[in-house]
Amino acid sequence: MPDAISPNTGKPIGHWQPTPESEVDSVLAGLDRGLAALAGVELRRNGLVALADTLAKRKQALARVITAEVGKTPVEAADEVDYAVSFLAYGASQAGHAAERSCVVADRRLRVVSAGPALLITPFNDPLAGITRKIAPAIAAGCPAVVKPSSLGQLTAQALFEAVSDSGLGEVLHLVNHTDRNVTDRLVQSPQFRVLSFTGSTGVGIAIAGAAAGSLKRLVLELGGNNPFLVLEGADLDEAAADAIARKTRAAGQACSAQNRIYVVAPLYDAFRERLLSGFDQVTFGPADQGVVMGPVRTERAVRALQRLTAASRAAGAVHSLGKQTGGSGAFAFAPTVVESDAALRGEEAFGPMVSLTRVADRAEALAIAAGERQALACYLYGEIAEHETAGLHYGSIGINTTRIQGPDVPTGGFGTAGIGREGSTWGLEEYLTTINERWM
Repeated sequence: MPDAISPNTGKPIGHWQPTPESEVDSVLAGLDRGLAALAGVELRRNGLVALADTLAKRKQALARVITAEVGKTPVEAADEVDYAVSFLAYGASQAGHAAERSCVVADRRLRVVSAGPALLITPFNDPLAGITRKIAPAIAAGCPAVVKPSSLGQLTAQALFEAVSDSGLGEVLHLVNHTDRNVTDRLVQSPQFRVLSFTGSTGVGIAIAGAAAGSLKRLVLELGGNNPFLVLEGADLDEAAADAIARKTRAAGQACSAQNRIYVVAPLYDAFRERLLSGFDQVTFGPADQGVVMGPVRTERAVRALQRLTAASRAAGAVHSLGKQTGGSGAFAFAPTVVESDAALRGEEAFGPMVSLTRVADRAEALAIAAGERQALACYLYGEIAEHETAGLHYGSIGINTTRIQGPDVPTGGFGTAGIGREGSTWGLEEYLTTINERWM
């Protein structure tokens, strides 16, 4: 029985039981029944509303699990529960979307229907909302689903599925816990799943896409992002620095949409640099439950990866390890780190509280760097921005003088190696729908 290790202490806080092979068999055998059960819109809508209500009532208990298991601060964990609920509420509001899109024109009948059972592989960094953002559109579209959560978010997933059982969705939503690669491969390759949604690293996403290719299932992949943050003429430097710090310290920087590299036009560089370093140095970090601004990264392996990137960066420019460690050592605590060279981060995402800071000659150079990114998930621009300047930026999301780019009612995803497909809004819902064209004579 695997341990759940807390990043706050480095010690076990619980255990989880891998799903037996016989239960996996039973889940797969029941997918067609789940598809039939979701044929009616009311079950979809009522089930999502009930699940949203149940999670909202259990907010504090769920937040405590998130803090203990993945190291989010209590404020961040409570915000995540609210965020998770918002996806379910939005999904409930869209549950009749397929019926509304179906129509009859002359001798043709267009039916918008469920694409079929869905396999949802979810990340650890949003252990609750990362699941609800997938199950909400799946259920709203009429797709029974199997959730394969990260092994680093099992306790939160189990708490969620206790609520699933209480909401009446237990026959159409299933949890499969496993670290066995053979079990994961079996799920990914199964022709019973017609949609596969995965959030995680680009490398793993590409491997999953290859494994799934034999059954030609629909893929929705939100992968890593090497996200630039541009500070251009006209920027409010106080606001830009504050937003950059908040975005990179939230969840200890463990978000695919967090900025990886900051580029500042030369006339603003020194003033912005001072604000950024000073702000990061005020960040308290350590165990998430000890009143700090920033909790730890999730694993010791993540600490080593950040240390490696720090060492590689030191050879190219100054490295600033900042912040104030408080509340004890914190097993996997890592200081906010700014490196004054983008050399090590041009081709690798720092999944943690590390960011590069680079001076560029002018806005044309900054925009050209952003336009050339292939792992294009999110881009942030601060300053006076003309509409034509964003035309060449092909990112799933672009924040102009803001880093608040996500929500249940907006589509998010990536270009290039940052992924395919979209999550959120009606665009995300339609990933789980397809059409049947009937002509009657």
